[in-house]
Amino acid sequence: MAISYVKKKIKLPINGNVEERYVAKIQYTGHVDEDNIAEHISNATTASASEVGMYIRELEYYISRRLAEGYIVRLDHLGTFYPTIHAKAQLSAADVDYRTITRKGVLFRPTSEFKEVLDGASLSLASPKVMKAIDHRKKREQ
Repeated sequence: MAISYVKKKIKLPINGNVEERYVAKIQYTGHVDEDNIAEHISNATTASASEVGMYIRELEYYISRRLAEGYIVRLDHLGTFYPTIHAKAQLSAADVDYRTITRKGVLFRPTSEFKEVLDGASLSLASPKVMKAIDHRKKREQ
Protein backbone atom coordinates (compact mmCIF):
# COMPACT_ATOMS: atom_id res chain seq x y z
CA MET A 1 0.00 0.00 0.00
CA ALA A 2 1.55 3.30 -1.09
CA ILE A 3 0.39 6.86 -1.58
CA SER A 4 1.94 8.38 -4.70
CA TYR A 5 2.99 12.01 -4.77
CA VAL A 6 4.49 14.47 -7.23
CA LYS A 7 6.61 17.58 -6.81
CA LYS A 8 4.76 20.78 -7.64
CA LYS A 9 6.07 24.30 -8.11
CA ILE A 10 3.79 26.90 -6.54
CA LYS A 11 3.82 30.68 -6.29
CA LEU A 12 3.16 32.08 -2.83
CA PRO A 13 2.86 35.64 -1.56
CA ILE A 14 5.62 36.05 1.04
CA ASN A 15 6.16 39.45 2.68
CA GLY A 16 4.46 41.22 -0.22
CA ASN A 17 6.47 39.41 -2.89
CA VAL A 18 5.47 36.41 -4.98
CA GLU A 19 8.03 33.66 -4.55
CA GLU A 20 8.30 30.17 -6.00
CA ARG A 21 8.33 27.18 -3.69
CA TYR A 22 8.05 23.42 -4.14
CA VAL A 23 5.62 21.12 -2.36
CA ALA A 24 4.62 17.46 -2.45
CA LYS A 25 1.07 16.85 -3.71
CA ILE A 26 -0.82 13.57 -3.84
CA GLN A 27 -1.19 12.00 -7.26
CA TYR A 28 -4.47 10.15 -6.99
CA THR A 29 -4.48 6.57 -8.17
CA GLY A 30 -8.11 6.80 -9.23
CA HIS A 31 -11.37 6.54 -7.37
CA VAL A 32 -13.45 3.86 -5.75
CA ASP A 33 -17.20 4.17 -6.11
CA GLU A 34 -20.23 2.41 -4.63
CA ASP A 35 -20.07 -0.35 -7.22
CA ASN A 36 -16.43 -1.14 -6.35
CA ILE A 37 -17.22 -1.17 -2.64
CA ALA A 38 -20.34 -3.30 -3.13
CA GLU A 39 -18.41 -5.82 -5.24
CA HIS A 40 -15.64 -6.04 -2.64
CA ILE A 41 -18.08 -6.55 0.23
CA SER A 42 -20.07 -9.05 -1.82
CA ASN A 43 -16.92 -11.10 -2.38
CA ALA A 44 -16.20 -11.08 1.35
CA THR A 45 -19.74 -12.00 2.43
CA THR A 46 -22.78 -13.96 1.32
CA ALA A 47 -24.67 -10.84 0.16
CA SER A 48 -24.94 -10.04 -3.53
CA ALA A 49 -23.34 -6.90 -4.95
CA SER A 50 -26.79 -5.42 -5.67
CA GLU A 51 -27.90 -6.03 -2.07
CA VAL A 52 -24.74 -4.44 -0.70
CA GLY A 53 -25.18 -1.49 -3.10
CA MET A 54 -28.72 -1.00 -1.78
CA TYR A 55 -27.40 -0.99 1.81
CA ILE A 56 -24.66 1.51 0.93
CA ARG A 57 -27.16 3.88 -0.72
CA GLU A 58 -29.46 3.63 2.30
CA LEU A 59 -26.50 4.34 4.62
CA GLU A 60 -25.56 7.41 2.56
CA TYR A 61 -29.15 8.64 2.60
CA TYR A 62 -29.49 8.07 6.35
CA ILE A 63 -26.21 9.82 7.18
CA SER A 64 -26.98 12.85 5.01
CA ARG A 65 -30.51 13.19 6.50
CA ARG A 66 -29.24 12.97 10.08
CA LEU A 67 -26.49 15.53 9.38
CA ALA A 68 -29.10 17.83 7.80
CA GLU A 69 -31.06 17.55 11.07
CA GLY A 70 -28.01 18.57 13.12
CA TYR A 71 -27.04 15.13 14.40
CA ILE A 72 -23.44 13.96 14.80
CA VAL A 73 -23.05 10.61 13.02
CA ARG A 74 -20.52 8.15 14.45
CA LEU A 75 -19.41 4.99 12.63
CA ASP A 76 -17.35 3.05 15.17
CA HIS A 77 -14.63 1.77 12.83
CA LEU A 78 -14.56 4.64 10.36
CA GLY A 79 -15.04 7.92 12.20
CA THR A 80 -17.46 10.69 13.05
CA PHE A 81 -19.25 13.14 10.76
CA TYR A 82 -20.18 16.57 12.15
CA PRO A 83 -22.45 19.11 10.46
CA THR A 84 -20.70 22.49 10.33
CA ILE A 85 -21.52 26.06 9.42
CA HIS A 86 -19.44 29.13 8.62
CA ALA A 87 -20.87 32.48 9.59
CA LYS A 88 -20.00 36.18 9.50
CA ALA A 89 -19.19 37.67 12.91
CA GLN A 90 -21.62 40.32 14.16
CA LEU A 91 -21.15 43.13 16.67
CA SER A 92 -24.19 42.07 18.71
CA ALA A 93 -25.95 38.78 19.44
CA ALA A 94 -29.20 40.31 18.20
CA ASP A 95 -27.69 40.59 14.71
CA VAL A 96 -26.91 36.86 14.49
CA ASP A 97 -29.48 34.94 12.43
CA TYR A 98 -29.62 32.53 9.49
CA ARG A 99 -28.61 35.30 7.04
CA THR A 100 -25.18 35.55 8.70
CA ILE A 101 -24.47 31.89 7.88
CA THR A 102 -22.41 31.81 4.70
CA ARG A 103 -22.17 28.06 4.10
CA LYS A 104 -22.89 24.64 5.48
CA GLY A 105 -20.56 21.69 5.41
CA VAL A 106 -19.42 18.44 6.97
CA LEU A 107 -16.36 17.71 9.08
CA PHE A 108 -15.05 14.14 9.23
CA ARG A 109 -12.85 12.96 12.08
CA PRO A 110 -11.47 9.47 11.50
CA THR A 111 -11.06 6.92 14.29
CA SER A 112 -7.58 6.18 15.59
CA GLU A 113 -7.69 2.80 13.80
CA PHE A 114 -8.53 4.57 10.53
CA LYS A 115 -5.64 7.01 11.05
CA GLU A 116 -3.26 4.13 11.81
CA VAL A 117 -4.02 2.61 8.41
CA LEU A 118 -3.13 5.90 6.69
CA ASP A 119 -0.09 6.41 8.91
CA GLY A 120 1.08 2.92 7.93
CA ALA A 121 0.84 3.64 4.20
CA SER A 122 4.17 4.14 2.51
CA LEU A 123 4.90 7.06 0.18
CA SER A 124 6.32 6.84 -3.32
CA LEU A 125 7.36 9.50 -5.80
CA ALA A 126 5.12 9.01 -8.86
CA SER A 127 7.33 11.00 -11.25
CA PRO A 128 10.58 12.98 -10.95
CA LYS A 129 9.01 15.66 -13.20
CA VAL A 130 8.09 18.91 -11.41
CA MET A 131 4.53 20.03 -12.10
CA LYS A 132 3.69 23.56 -13.26
CA ALA A 133 3.45 26.49 -10.85
CA ILE A 134 0.09 27.78 -9.68
CA ASP A 135 -0.38 31.33 -8.43
CA HIS A 136 -2.29 31.12 -5.11
CA ARG A 137 -2.92 34.86 -4.79
CA LYS A 138 -6.57 35.85 -4.84
CA LYS A 139 -7.53 37.71 -7.99
CA ARG A 140 -8.48 41.27 -7.24
CA GLU A 141 -11.69 42.73 -8.64
CA GLN A 142 -11.08 45.60 -11.03
